[in-house]
Amino acid sequence: MDENTSLISGRNRETGQSVNGSGCKVKVAEAAVLMTITLERIAFYSLAGNLVLFLNTNPYAWTSYNAVYALLYFFGISYLMSFFGGLIADTLLGRFKSLLLSLLLYLVGYLFLPLLRSTPQNIHKHPELDLPKLCKLSPYINMINISHGLIDINHQKSPFDESCSGLMFGVLTLIAIGSGPFRSNIAPFGADQVKGESQQANLTFFNWYYWCVNVGTLIALLVITYVQQHESFYDGYLSALICLAVAAFVFLCGSCSYVYRPRTGSVFKNIFTVLCEACTKCCRRRKPDSGLGDDAIEQPSSCLDFAMYRYGGNFQEGTVNEVKKVLKIICVFLTMVPYWMVYFQMETTFLLQGLHMNLNLPKESTNVTVDCNPQNSTGNDDPDDISGKPPKLVAAWLSIFDIIFVIILIPVFDRIIYPRLAKAGRPMGFVLRVSLGMMIAASAVCVAGVVEHYHLKSVYQNDSMPCCTHTVQQKIGRTVYNAAEMSVLWQIPQYALIGLSEVFASIAALEFAYLMAPKSAKGIIMGLFYLFTGVGSFIGFASMAIFQGIWFGPYDSGNINCRLPCTENGGKFDIKLKCHLDNYFFFLAGIEVLGLLLFLFVVKICRIQNEISAVVRQKSQPQIISKRSVTERLKSPVSLQRQSSSDISVT
Repeated sequence: MDENTSLISGRNRETGQSVNGSGCKVKVAEAAVLMTITLERIAFYSLAGNLVLFLNTNPYAWTSYNAVYALLYFFGISYLMSFFGGLIADTLLGRFKSLLLSLLLYLVGYLFLPLLRSTPQNIHKHPELDLPKLCKLSPYINMINISHGLIDINHQKSPFDESCSGLMFGVLTLIAIGSGPFRSNIAPFGADQVKGESQQANLTFFNWYYWCVNVGTLIALLVITYVQQHESFYDGYLSALICLAVAAFVFLCGSCSYVYRPRTGSVFKNIFTVLCEACTKCCRRRKPDSGLGDDAIEQPSSCLDFAMYRYGGNFQEGTVNEVKKVLKIICVFLTMVPYWMVYFQMETTFLLQGLHMNLNLPKESTNVTVDCNPQNSTGNDDPDDISGKPPKLVAAWLSIFDIIFVIILIPVFDRIIYPRLAKAGRPMGFVLRVSLGMMIAASAVCVAGVVEHYHLKSVYQNDSMPCCTHTVQQKIGRTVYNAAEMSVLWQIPQYALIGLSEVFASIAALEFAYLMAPKSAKGIIMGLFYLFTGVGSFIGFASMAIFQGIWFGPYDSGNINCRLPCTENGGKFDIKLKCHLDNYFFFLAGIEVLGLLLFLFVVKICRIQNEISAVVRQKSQPQIISKRSVTERLKSPVSLQRQSSSDISVT
């Protein structure tokens, strides 16, 4: 099916305008896209929001940091596939078909999730019996037994040594392959529905797009995670699967109202051709052909200009300028990698930190256990030996404060603050918004580091007895966590600061990606945006692996408060490893500050703000080109993209 034609005819094939009431159809198309986004986010964060808990508890009983690695792997593959999804949409299938295919793969992968967890009626006495039959049992299957044996801190346990790791990583990979292309194409596809409207209409769509993303995330974290922690993961994943199926149905039903933009073809081949030719001629310092006229003998401003026809190259000026624009976009995306490293801490280390803090309400009394041999109490004890009710709070609920800030502040900034600043002649531009977002993100992990510092002091209260822990035993499902007496509510500021940083940095970056992308590379540029987001996840994975055995302990079985081994010998205490999640948070804050400085440097060198202003002016008026440019277009043998004669006027 041609992307110029809807599944149910309703739009003019040539003009893209609605036959019966364009205003109504645009609203229906926008509503269908936004509803699809909301439901898909429910499914995505029903998995991502509690995956660490899912793997860290029985029957899987993965060590805490291997569970974090699995989630970072999932994020990395998902965002990596966003790039390839954009490439496929631009070159082969178009956005609509790419979205349908991604939803299909998404559904197939999600079908396995309920099968990975037993129903509440089929839970056995021994956790290992609850594992799917397809799983390969880990040699370290029963983490309860480790608590009564010796721990070798020099042997690092690989994620692939964990229970059912092969099947788990396979399912996560399939879901990531489906979610990635959906993410990169749904935003530009939705923006296509308001194309031709004012710049404010585009800004409004992206604000509401991000608002719907966070509403879906809020529902997943508030409702689905509660079902997973207090009822069963089976019921939680089944509910999310239904939401994903409804999302696919809604998206398909909206096809009668969509605007379908034809695929534009890949620009990467031309980009590489331009780069190779420019580099070759720049090295040779080839002089321009003076026969082209006096205007052509001016010196090129950069090496890329040597690929222009006016300087003896084979490409028209517009083509080379678009390559310059793509390279500048990539440079900006690179500087935001540290921001994404910090951002992904919400579902990983922040959640892990919360699982080891008091999840009861502040007014509830808790029984503190003093244990002076902590290596023999690593966290996943037998829940049948622990009395008391499960905690009322859900660790993943703390992410809600991030979502609440985003949901409240987006309309406030969109409807009140940004318009008033623009009216006063002081608009808050891209550079300022991203800079503020990065500074706030660095503050968030600094706060998390301070909270973790006092969290450790709450566990190890007596400096003269460094092996003695003061913990509260919390039963979550069939797993017991040794948590500090310190309330988990102390995490609220760090989540809220991440949410505030999103309002500035993340939305600005998303808008920048769509605004600056050449017409022939909208999907690919959005894919690159998410590709570098995934790079942040993989670098976070690598950074944690580097500090394994330094700040993070092996065989922790969920106990991040480890001092291993901790033994007394003649009044002296021998501690070979002290876990320090707080140091990792401070390390991330330092990386984020360096990222901010690099961002400001790149913005100044590449004159990004000037580029944005030029694009906004260009979109607000018909494109005008000179007679010389028309002559070059006719002579140039290669063109990156074609422009209709109706879109240009000659002066």
